Amino acid sequence: MKSTPSFDLDALLVFGKVVEVHSLSKAAALLGMPKSTVSRKLSKLEADLGIKLLRRNTHQLTVTDLGEQVHAHALAVLHEANAVRALAEGSRQEPHGELRVAIPVFVGIDYASRVGATFLRRYPHSRLDIRLVDNMVDPVRDGFDVVFGTGPLQDSTLIARKVFDLDLFLCASADFARAWTHPLTKPSELADVPFIDFGFCGPRRLVVRRGGRSIELSPPVRARANNFQVCKQYIQQGLGFGAMPTQIICTAELREGSMVPILPDWTPEPLEVHMIYPHLLSFSTLISAFYETACEVIVENIARA
Repeated sequence: MKSTPSFDLDALLVFGKVVEVHSLSKAAALLGMPKSTVSRKLSKLEADLGIKLLRRNTHQLTVTDLGEQVHAHALAVLHEANAVRALAEGSRQEPHGELRVAIPVFVGIDYASRVGATFLRRYPHSRLDIRLVDNMVDPVRDGFDVVFGTGPLQDSTLIARKVFDLDLFLCASADFARAWTHPLTKPSELADVPFIDFGFCGPRRLVVRRGGRSIELSPPVRARANNFQVCKQYIQQGLGFGAMPTQIICTAELREGSMVPILPDWTPEPLEVHMIYPHLLSFSTLISAFYETACEVIVENIARA
């Protein structure tokens, strides 16, 4: 019987990552290998298969028609490889191995460091790589096992488990609030007031609730930032009102009176923070252990605040 041509499965996975990020250098960085190694593996794969997978020049990288078909199979191989890794992890009583985690800056450096330290102390055979990010990332595309994010999932192959709700309150600087001709009594009075919008995942609706009633507001956005500390500075400078996390960011300012709540009977919708990971890693002991640690530390942080 004639044997089928052999090729390197690892090279197939490298090819899949290159197509995914449309760049040899980005793929090399995500895979933790030199760009020359990525290029050599791709050339060897094309030679082994006897077909052209990519068209490359100094400015552009495109996939051939046959390359697109091979890429579909490469994704299937990658998913199976992840399933094998998750199965192996699940067979152990104690979490082993490395976990790559992306946590938004707005969640807080203190929180990220406390979660990381607690997790590493508790599971001595684990390794942890935490990256603080300014924008929403995709666990598969960007090479993470776990990412923290907000909002609804856009991909049915991912799982989201809520870690906590970030409660918010409407506030303004004391000077900004004193400039109003009369105290605010209802949300509609904010319709023309400049708003400082926290936009980690882009613009989000500003909905306030009191009892069973909810109202969506559309104030003019004066500034938007994906960091609560930046938003707080804008608010303190009297550039507009905003929705800030209860206590965590503004404790000192509320205590000294430089920042004041407005419409305290009306509460903005909380910001839901989820831990997101691929469905194929749903039974990973590492991920389950990290989730439990993340939930535990947020309870401690709220108690401290």
